[in-house]
Amino acid sequence: MMGRPAAALAGAALIAATGAAAEEIAPYRLTGVDGYASLEYASDEQRVDQPGASRSRQAQSGWRSELFAMTHSYVYHPNLMTLDLGGGPILHGESFVGDSGTAQARGLLYNFTARANLLRDKPYSGDLFFSHLNPTVSVGPGQVLTQENVRYGFDFSLRAPVISVPLQLGFLHSQTQARGADRSVDDRTDQVNFTATRSYDAAGSTQLRYQSSRQASRSGSLDLPLQTSDSSSQGLSVDTRLQLGDNRQYDLTNLFSVDSQRYSMQNGSIPALSNLRFMLDGRARQSDALQSFATYSYGHSRQGVLDVVSQAGSTGIAYWLGKQLQASAGLRADDNRTQGQFRTQSQGVDGSLRYEAPLAVGTGQASYGVRLDRHDQVAAMPRSSVIGEFQTLAGTAYVALAHPYVVAGSINVYNASRSQLFVEGADYTLLVVGTETRVQRLIGGRILDGEQVLVDYAYDTGGSYSYRQLDQTVNLGWNLSRFVSAYYRRLESTPRLTSGLPAFPLNEMRSNVFGLRADMPWNSGIATTLGGALEREERRETISPFRRYSAEAYAQSDEPLLDLGFFRLSGRRVRVDYDIPLQNSNLRAGELRYWSRQRFGIDVNAALAAERDDAGVLPRQRRDFSLGARWQQRRLTVSATLQRTWESQGGIDRNRTAVQFLARRELW
Repeated sequence: MMGRPAAALAGAALIAATGAAAEEIAPYRLTGVDGYASLEYASDEQRVDQPGASRSRQAQSGWRSELFAMTHSYVYHPNLMTLDLGGGPILHGESFVGDSGTAQARGLLYNFTARANLLRDKPYSGDLFFSHLNPTVSVGPGQVLTQENVRYGFDFSLRAPVISVPLQLGFLHSQTQARGADRSVDDRTDQVNFTATRSYDAAGSTQLRYQSSRQASRSGSLDLPLQTSDSSSQGLSVDTRLQLGDNRQYDLTNLFSVDSQRYSMQNGSIPALSNLRFMLDGRARQSDALQSFATYSYGHSRQGVLDVVSQAGSTGIAYWLGKQLQASAGLRADDNRTQGQFRTQSQGVDGSLRYEAPLAVGTGQASYGVRLDRHDQVAAMPRSSVIGEFQTLAGTAYVALAHPYVVAGSINVYNASRSQLFVEGADYTLLVVGTETRVQRLIGGRILDGEQVLVDYAYDTGGSYSYRQLDQTVNLGWNLSRFVSAYYRRLESTPRLTSGLPAFPLNEMRSNVFGLRADMPWNSGIATTLGGALEREERRETISPFRRYSAEAYAQSDEPLLDLGFFRLSGRRVRVDYDIPLQNSNLRAGELRYWSRQRFGIDVNAALAAERDDAGVLPRQRRDFSLGARWQQRRLTVSATLQRTWESQGGIDRNRTAVQFLARRELW
């Protein structure tokens, strides 16, 4: 006689199987196996030469042999529980050579992953998962770390007909640890997600989302002080998107969100941040010739003494007077208050006309736009501050901070988890151009290429004053053919002070831009596309006038050249001249790319690029070369890459060579 537990399990399996394709019931059944074997080798070397200092070198090489198998199965019935279990051993060896000495490591690691899906075809279903993985990750030049990643959690869904509003609930815990010669990774995160979606059939839907997370981090460069930082955040948002009317001619979007974030550091803390946002946007298509819109937004942000309330609203129409003439008009207003510090208000009106008509040769376009604004500012304090502005520092490109008139000496740059404070002059440099303050990553520093950072700073508010500003824009375009076009843009901005005395001069500006663009097919036995662009801008303004010249050209084969493959050759020149020579830029760049499929199915690609800017505070140069090949034959894939990079910035030279080889064989 069947026991009660066995009978209950059998009953659940039969219920789960209702309506599904007939499957054999079994206590456990294996349905599939897949996996792979791989062999990988990587070498990464970097040399840095600094004036007045000895050469710095760090190099790392390693090999990795991995065997991984994944099984797919079910318990009693596929609609009751499916299982995906996989794992395998990893043999690895690594060696490191650097200024701090040498180190070697080798041994046995393992990967393991498991996922169970319960009641997959029922309105109540879920997943349980766990993984322990040891990937290799490049965290910077000469730095390839073998990480230990542990992740576990669950997902649960509740759907119709059990409930009319589908619900999803998930939990994730992740932990990452690794340590290299000069970089450490130690991050732990717990995250909860909840989502509810209400559908209104064809009219649209509303989605409610809640997320809570907590992160503890002690990651960064070992050459700088590290501190443990803990952060927690919570957020709730409601997103409604509707299409109304007999012909769905009305679009309504409503967004509402509240969130908060707290940081706690080993060496102090920063004020907690809370945000509230509301946005309502409506758009209508009254006819093929008439469209209109109206939008309103409200935001309230509080962080310590910073208490900011922002409101903005606008409305407008667009009207087509036939196919060739379009007119538009709009009204707007905004109000921004930083409690106890300053308040700014503005109201404005704008309008535009756009006309397009055929000419004797090609077609022409002309447009005119006008905008009139009134600005009022009342400042109770001469300065305000920003805490935690997100910026991404890629390569050696300058990135402008969001607010003008940044106070000298007030900038602090942290990594994204605030576990490390970077050093000006060693990790980054600053450049002030007009009202902007720009941040540039230094190649010899500890900020990784493409790293996201947090910037704290103070900026001048400018005092109490009022002014009116008239902006006018004229655009003229001429499409001589499908392949060649020319254009001209004229912009005038005229502010006029009406009361008060600002701490900074109002910026009156006149700008003229001339441009020419061409993309033309050319066939002299081989199909090729030739193209390029020329542009010249002269901007006369009160604060930071400049002249800019840019030119670019390219040639690209559209079919194999001499049966060797495809080529693309391009070059560009951008020169910007300011009144202060140290702010100038004189960029010259070129690139040659090649790609092809050779015999036996081998894919080959190569690229050579060079860039140079010999103006400004820190002249810089960069040269990159890469070569790659990939071959796939049935279940076997073999790939190899070579990368060489040379960079020079402000007298610091950096050379990097990276080699990688990978062979992978699918086993089943």
